[in-house]
Amino acid sequence: MSTNSATATLVGKPVRTARLDSTLLTSYLAEMPVASAVLPRLQSLLLSDSFETGEVLELIRVDPGLAARIIHAASSAACARAEPVRTLDEAFFRLGAHEAYRLTATVAISQFLNTPLQVYGVDPRTFWRQSVACALAMVDLAPAAQLDDRVAYTVGLLHAIGMVFIDHHLRVTSGPLTEIRDGRTLDRQEAELTGMNQAEVGAFILRSWNVGEEVVEPIEFQFNPGRAPRHRAMALLLGEARSLASDIIAALPGPGSAAVSTGNPWIDEIVAHIHQVETW
Repeated sequence: MSTNSATATLVGKPVRTARLDSTLLTSYLAEMPVASAVLPRLQSLLLSDSFETGEVLELIRVDPGLAARIIHAASSAACARAEPVRTLDEAFFRLGAHEAYRLTATVAISQFLNTPLQVYGVDPRTFWRQSVACALAMVDLAPAAQLDDRVAYTVGLLHAIGMVFIDHHLRVTSGPLTEIRDGRTLDRQEAELTGMNQAEVGAFILRSWNVGEEVVEPIEFQFNPGRAPRHRAMALLLGEARSLASDIIAALPGPGSAAVSTGNPWIDEIVAHIHQVETW
Protein backbone atom coordinates (compact mmCIF):
# COMPACT_ATOMS: atom_id res chain seq x y z
CA MET A 1 0.00 0.00 0.00
CA SER A 2 1.02 3.62 -0.37
CA THR A 3 2.20 5.18 2.89
CA ASN A 4 1.07 8.62 1.80
CA SER A 5 -2.73 8.48 1.85
CA ALA A 6 -5.13 6.31 3.78
CA THR A 7 -8.32 6.14 5.78
CA ALA A 8 -8.65 5.03 9.39
CA THR A 9 -11.10 2.18 9.76
CA LEU A 10 -12.23 1.07 13.19
CA VAL A 11 -12.62 -2.67 13.52
CA GLY A 12 -15.24 -3.79 16.03
CA LYS A 13 -16.24 -1.17 18.57
CA PRO A 14 -15.17 2.49 18.27
CA VAL A 15 -11.57 3.22 19.19
CA ARG A 16 -10.58 5.27 22.24
CA THR A 17 -8.71 8.16 20.68
CA ALA A 18 -5.79 8.76 23.05
CA ARG A 19 -4.03 12.04 22.50
CA LEU A 20 -0.34 12.19 21.83
CA ASP A 21 1.69 14.81 23.67
CA SER A 22 5.32 15.71 24.29
CA THR A 23 5.51 13.62 27.47
CA LEU A 24 4.34 10.46 25.73
CA LEU A 25 6.59 11.02 22.73
CA THR A 26 9.59 11.55 24.99
CA SER A 27 8.86 8.28 26.78
CA TYR A 28 8.58 6.45 23.43
CA LEU A 29 11.90 7.93 22.36
CA ALA A 30 13.63 6.26 25.30
CA GLU A 31 12.69 2.87 23.83
CA MET A 32 14.32 3.46 20.45
CA PRO A 33 17.63 1.93 19.23
CA VAL A 34 20.87 3.81 19.91
CA ALA A 35 21.59 4.06 16.17
CA SER A 36 18.70 6.45 15.62
CA ALA A 37 20.33 9.01 17.89
CA VAL A 38 23.57 8.81 15.88
CA LEU A 39 22.07 10.50 12.82
CA PRO A 40 21.74 14.12 14.04
CA ARG A 41 25.33 14.40 15.26
CA LEU A 42 26.64 12.54 12.23
CA GLN A 43 24.78 14.87 9.91
CA SER A 44 26.10 17.92 11.74
CA LEU A 45 29.68 16.68 11.49
CA LEU A 46 29.59 15.68 7.84
CA LEU A 47 27.85 18.85 6.69
CA SER A 48 30.59 20.87 8.36
CA ASP A 49 33.47 22.07 6.20
CA SER A 50 35.96 21.26 8.94
CA PHE A 51 34.87 18.03 10.61
CA GLU A 52 37.37 15.70 12.25
CA THR A 53 37.29 12.15 10.91
CA GLY A 54 38.00 10.77 14.38
CA GLU A 55 34.81 12.34 15.70
CA VAL A 56 32.74 10.60 13.04
CA LEU A 57 34.36 7.23 13.66
CA GLU A 58 33.88 7.47 17.41
CA LEU A 59 30.25 8.37 16.88
CA ILE A 60 29.63 5.30 14.72
CA ARG A 61 31.45 3.08 17.23
CA VAL A 62 28.82 3.98 19.84
CA ASP A 63 26.67 1.27 18.25
CA PRO A 64 28.70 -1.89 17.55
CA GLY A 65 25.98 -3.32 15.34
CA LEU A 66 25.96 -0.17 13.23
CA ALA A 67 29.75 -0.20 12.91
CA ALA A 68 29.73 -3.86 11.84
CA ARG A 69 27.14 -3.22 9.13
CA ILE A 70 29.10 -0.24 7.80
CA ILE A 71 32.20 -2.44 7.45
CA HIS A 72 30.16 -5.16 5.75
CA ALA A 73 28.53 -2.68 3.37
CA ALA A 74 31.87 -1.11 2.46
CA SER A 75 33.25 -4.61 1.79
CA SER A 76 30.29 -5.37 -0.48
CA ALA A 77 30.84 -2.15 -2.39
CA ALA A 78 34.52 -3.05 -2.84
CA CYS A 79 34.02 -6.74 -3.68
CA ALA A 80 34.56 -6.17 -7.40
CA ARG A 81 38.17 -5.30 -6.59
CA ALA A 82 38.54 -8.28 -4.22
CA GLU A 83 39.68 -5.92 -1.47
CA PRO A 84 37.87 -6.80 1.79
CA VAL A 85 37.38 -4.05 4.36
CA ARG A 86 38.43 -5.12 7.86
CA THR A 87 38.09 -2.01 10.03
CA LEU A 88 35.71 0.91 10.43
CA ASP A 89 38.52 3.36 9.65
CA GLU A 90 39.21 1.59 6.38
CA ALA A 91 35.51 1.47 5.53
CA PHE A 92 35.11 5.20 6.09
CA PHE A 93 38.13 6.16 4.01
CA ARG A 94 37.22 3.74 1.24
CA LEU A 95 33.76 5.20 0.92
CA GLY A 96 34.58 8.88 1.44
CA ALA A 97 32.76 11.26 3.76
CA HIS A 98 29.76 11.89 1.50
CA GLU A 99 28.99 8.25 0.73
CA ALA A 100 29.83 7.22 4.30
CA TYR A 101 27.10 9.53 5.57
CA ARG A 102 24.49 8.16 3.19
CA LEU A 103 25.42 4.62 4.03
CA THR A 104 25.47 5.20 7.78
CA ALA A 105 22.15 7.03 7.70
CA THR A 106 20.55 4.26 5.65
CA VAL A 107 21.87 1.49 7.89
CA ALA A 108 20.89 3.36 11.06
CA ILE A 109 17.35 3.97 9.88
CA SER A 110 17.01 0.33 8.83
CA GLN A 111 17.80 -0.64 12.43
CA PHE A 112 15.22 1.85 13.61
CA LEU A 113 12.51 0.44 11.34
CA ASN A 114 12.74 -3.11 12.62
CA THR A 115 9.07 -3.60 13.53
CA PRO A 116 6.01 -3.65 11.28
CA LEU A 117 3.68 -0.67 11.24
CA GLN A 118 0.68 -2.76 12.15
CA VAL A 119 -1.80 0.11 12.30
CA TYR A 120 -0.85 1.16 8.77
CA GLY A 121 -0.59 -2.38 7.41
CA VAL A 122 3.00 -1.74 6.29
CA ASP A 123 5.78 -4.28 6.81
CA PRO A 124 9.34 -3.13 7.71
CA ARG A 125 10.71 -3.95 4.25
CA THR A 126 8.13 -1.79 2.48
CA PHE A 127 8.54 1.10 4.90
CA TRP A 128 12.33 1.00 4.60
CA ARG A 129 12.07 0.88 0.80
CA GLN A 130 9.71 3.85 0.81
CA SER A 131 12.12 5.88 2.93
CA VAL A 132 15.19 5.06 0.84
CA ALA A 133 13.37 5.55 -2.46
CA CYS A 134 12.22 8.99 -1.32
CA ALA A 135 15.78 9.85 -0.20
CA LEU A 136 17.32 8.81 -3.52
CA ALA A 137 14.66 10.71 -5.47
CA MET A 138 15.43 13.79 -3.36
CA VAL A 139 19.15 13.49 -4.19
CA ASP A 140 18.45 13.40 -7.92
CA LEU A 141 15.98 16.29 -7.79
CA ALA A 142 17.98 18.56 -5.47
CA PRO A 143 20.61 19.95 -7.92
CA ALA A 144 18.00 21.32 -10.33
CA ALA A 145 16.39 23.14 -7.41
CA GLN A 146 19.83 24.37 -6.24
CA LEU A 147 19.44 22.53 -2.93
CA ASP A 148 22.05 20.60 -0.93
CA ASP A 149 21.71 16.93 -1.87
CA ARG A 150 23.11 15.83 1.52
CA VAL A 151 20.30 17.63 3.33
CA ALA A 152 17.82 16.41 0.72
CA TYR A 153 18.84 12.79 1.32
CA THR A 154 18.28 13.15 5.07
CA VAL A 155 14.89 14.81 4.59
CA GLY A 156 13.76 12.02 2.28
CA LEU A 157 15.08 9.27 4.52
CA LEU A 158 13.38 10.61 7.66
CA HIS A 159 10.23 12.12 6.17
CA ALA A 160 7.86 9.42 7.50
CA ILE A 161 9.51 8.78 10.86
CA GLY A 162 6.43 10.11 12.65
CA MET A 163 4.51 7.04 11.46
CA VAL A 164 6.65 4.83 13.70
CA PHE A 165 5.55 6.72 16.81
CA ILE A 166 1.89 7.04 15.82
CA ASP A 167 1.77 3.31 15.08
CA HIS A 168 3.34 2.50 18.46
CA HIS A 169 1.02 4.89 20.28
CA LEU A 170 -2.16 3.53 18.71
CA ARG A 171 -1.14 -0.07 19.33
CA VAL A 172 -0.43 0.75 22.99
CA THR A 173 -3.64 2.69 23.54
CA SER A 174 -6.09 1.00 21.16
CA GLY A 175 -4.71 -2.47 20.59
CA PRO A 176 -5.83 -4.22 17.39
CA LEU A 177 -8.89 -2.04 16.88
CA THR A 178 -7.38 0.53 14.55
CA GLU A 179 -6.44 -0.05 10.92
CA ILE A 180 -5.47 2.48 8.29
CA ARG A 181 -6.29 1.63 4.70
CA ASP A 182 -6.08 3.33 1.32
CA GLY A 183 -8.52 6.19 1.05
CA ARG A 184 -8.69 9.82 2.06
CA THR A 185 -5.89 11.92 3.45
CA LEU A 186 -3.71 10.14 5.98
CA ASP A 187 -2.60 13.19 7.95
CA ARG A 188 -6.22 14.13 8.76
CA GLN A 189 -6.97 10.63 10.01
CA GLU A 190 -3.84 10.62 12.17
CA ALA A 191 -4.88 13.94 13.69
CA GLU A 192 -8.40 12.66 14.39
CA LEU A 193 -7.04 9.62 16.21
CA THR A 194 -4.13 11.17 18.12
CA GLY A 195 -4.38 14.95 17.87
CA MET A 196 -1.17 15.02 15.77
CA ASN A 197 -0.25 13.94 12.26
CA GLN A 198 2.96 12.19 11.29
CA ALA A 199 4.61 15.42 10.10
CA GLU A 200 4.06 17.09 13.48
CA VAL A 201 5.21 14.01 15.37
CA GLY A 202 8.27 13.65 13.14
CA ALA A 203 9.21 17.30 13.70
CA PHE A 204 8.97 16.88 17.48
CA ILE A 205 11.14 13.73 17.40
CA LEU A 206 13.78 15.28 15.16
CA ARG A 207 13.98 18.44 17.26
CA SER A 208 14.38 16.24 20.33
CA TRP A 209 17.39 14.73 18.57
CA ASN A 210 18.69 18.25 17.80
CA VAL A 211 18.39 17.76 14.04
CA GLY A 212 18.85 21.01 12.10
CA GLU A 213 15.85 23.02 10.96
CA GLU A 214 16.92 22.60 7.33
CA VAL A 215 15.82 18.96 7.78
CA VAL A 216 13.02 19.36 10.33
CA GLU A 217 11.03 22.13 8.67
CA PRO A 218 10.48 20.44 5.27
CA ILE A 219 9.29 17.31 7.09
CA GLU A 220 7.01 19.33 9.38
CA PHE A 221 5.38 21.12 6.43
CA GLN A 222 5.41 18.24 3.92
CA PHE A 223 1.59 18.23 3.74
CA ASN A 224 1.42 22.02 3.35
CA PRO A 225 4.72 23.26 1.83
CA GLY A 226 3.40 26.75 1.24
CA ARG A 227 3.40 27.39 4.99
CA ALA A 228 7.07 26.53 5.49
CA PRO A 229 8.68 29.79 6.69
CA ARG A 230 12.29 29.28 5.58
CA HIS A 231 12.76 25.98 3.75
CA ARG A 232 9.79 26.00 1.42
CA ALA A 233 11.77 24.81 -1.62
CA MET A 234 12.89 21.67 0.22
CA ALA A 235 9.35 21.02 1.47
CA LEU A 236 8.04 21.28 -2.09
CA LEU A 237 10.78 18.93 -3.28
CA LEU A 238 9.78 16.43 -0.63
CA GLY A 239 6.21 16.41 -1.91
CA GLU A 240 7.46 15.62 -5.41
CA ALA A 241 9.86 12.94 -4.18
CA ARG A 242 7.16 11.22 -2.08
CA SER A 243 5.03 10.86 -5.19
CA LEU A 244 7.93 9.51 -7.25
CA ALA A 245 8.86 7.09 -4.47
CA SER A 246 5.51 5.34 -4.89
CA ASP A 247 6.37 4.60 -8.55
CA ILE A 248 9.82 3.35 -7.51
CA ILE A 249 8.39 1.06 -4.83
CA ALA A 250 5.94 -0.42 -7.32
CA ALA A 251 8.86 -1.34 -9.59
CA LEU A 252 10.91 -3.08 -6.89
CA PRO A 253 10.97 -6.89 -7.04
CA GLY A 254 9.64 -9.06 -4.26
CA PRO A 255 11.82 -11.39 -2.17
CA GLY A 256 13.78 -13.80 -4.36
CA SER A 257 12.70 -12.07 -7.59
CA ALA A 258 14.86 -10.28 -10.13
CA ALA A 259 14.30 -6.65 -11.03
CA VAL A 260 12.46 -6.04 -14.29
CA SER A 261 13.05 -2.94 -16.40
CA THR A 262 10.28 -0.37 -16.23
CA GLY A 263 11.38 1.35 -19.41
CA ASN A 264 12.25 4.43 -17.35
CA PRO A 265 16.08 4.55 -16.93
CA TRP A 266 15.85 6.90 -13.94
CA ILE A 267 13.50 4.61 -12.00
CA ASP A 268 15.48 1.53 -13.06
CA GLU A 269 18.69 3.06 -11.69
CA ILE A 270 17.15 3.80 -8.29
CA VAL A 271 15.51 0.37 -8.17
CA ALA A 272 18.91 -1.23 -8.85
CA HIS A 273 20.51 0.89 -6.10
CA ILE A 274 17.90 -0.10 -3.51
CA HIS A 275 18.12 -3.74 -4.56
CA GLN A 276 21.91 -3.60 -4.05
CA VAL A 277 21.61 -1.96 -0.63
CA GLU A 278 19.23 -4.73 0.47
CA THR A 279 22.08 -7.22 0.10
CA TRP A 280 24.33 -5.34 2.55
